[in-house]
This record gives sequence, C-alpha cells and structure tokens, in this order.
Amino acid sequence: MRTTHRRVVPVVLATVLGAASGPVAAQTPAVASVASVLNTVVATAAGTVGASAAGAEPVVFSGQASISGKVVYDTVFNAPPVLEIIVDLSGITGKGQRTGRIYQVATQAILHRPLVAFDSIELGISFAADSDVALARSALASFSVQYNAATGLKATPVRIASVPPA
Repeated sequence: MRTTHRRVVPVVLATVLGAASGPVAAQTPAVASVASVLNTVVATAAGTVGASAAGAEPVVFSGQASISGKVVYDTVFNAPPVLEIIVDLSGITGKGQRTGRIYQVATQAILHRPLVAFDSIELGISFAADSDVALARSALASFSVQYNAATGLKATPVRIASVPPA
C-alpha cells in the first residue's frame, strides 16, 4: 500500500502555495502607520513607599526612568491616532530605611493612549529586595506626558507612592 503518498501531497501543496503567496503578501499595505520619530526622555524618579504590612519597611526610591513615545496612525480603519508610550523603570532602585537593603524595580510597559496634548499616567509597579520575587511589593508610579508635534514628547518626574487601599 502507498499510504505515505496521501500524507505527503497536502504538505507539498501547502508549501508550494505558501511560497507563491509570499510576493503577494509583501505588496499589501500595512495595517498601521507609525510616525518615524521616536522621542525618548529621561525622567528622574523619587518617592517613598511606607510599610504596608507587618515586617515590611519603608523604602525610599531614586533613579532614572526612560520614557519614549511615538504616534501610531491607523490607515485601515481611520481610527484616531494613538500615542504609544514605552516606559522603562529598571533604572530605579530603592533603599530600605531600617535595614539598608537595596530594592530593584523591574517594571517595563508599553501603553497605547489617546493622542492628546497632556496626559496623566499611573502605572502599577513591583519591587523586590535582592531579586527575591517571593517578597515582592507593589507601588504606584505616576507621571504626566506632554506631546507636541513640533517638539515631541516631554515627561514630568516620576513619583512613586504606596498603592492606595482598595
């Protein structure tokens, strides 16, 4: 019996059709158009997070945050443009006020926000001492961005505070 022939034909056919459709797919228009300018700002970060649980210590944060943004246009559905904001808070460290332990913030985020001239942003972050994620705590990073087509993106300093109780 020739059973391998029946299994090989669909695979070969799919491969040939996929290879033939490659040049056609390469000529289709993009779904979204991205502005060519990626503006990165470095914002200083500071704040104190209080002791939220028994055994937790207050932590004072400092460092630099990298905030970049670009405008994304929707050319297919003609939706309003959005501002893509890339936030990297890995340059921020904290120091425990009682023990002196070093706390590392490892939060990175990509946000899509409506394209407005001024926008306030709050971002939940996590931090842990000595990379011990089992004892990670959370805080709230807040900042504002200002976008102008002529000058690009500007950001206010990042403030880090305790997460308000629910």
